[in-house]
Amino acid sequence: MLAATVLLCCVLVSLVAVWTDVKHREVPHWIVGALVALWAVAAVVAPEALGAAPLTGLVCGATALAVGFFLHALGWLGGGDGKLLAALALWLGPADLGFALLATGLIGLVLALPALLRRPASFRDRGIPYACAIAPPAAAILAVRAVAG
Repeated sequence: MLAATVLLCCVLVSLVAVWTDVKHREVPHWIVGALVALWAVAAVVAPEALGAAPLTGLVCGATALAVGFFLHALGWLGGGDGKLLAALALWLGPADLGFALLATGLIGLVLALPALLRRPASFRDRGIPYACAIAPPAAAILAVRAVAG
């Protein structure tokens, strides 16, 4: 029951990230912090809620953070989006991260296609809330875990 509660809180926070990114075009630090804090709680009291062992989750999160920073440096992704990706990678683990990234890429492509056709000068000119591509696949995976577990 505790694992399901923690997972559902994570799903809720992920969906709040989508809402704030659509409304304000940013993912606030408190959202990323809440996801990391919930992960830390789950790692201690309900490790079955995680997609892998906590150390493996840390490796996934660190890798996603490095990729997020790289994409941000290229101007393809906002900094908050990269941090959101890393925080959710902690939860997913290697087994679910691949599927979530594939779904994120496809949703992101659909969101970016109109902007790419206009060839905007910078990330800010595109105005694309990429949390809309990042959070829903991860939230769906975590919701399934909450219901199934």
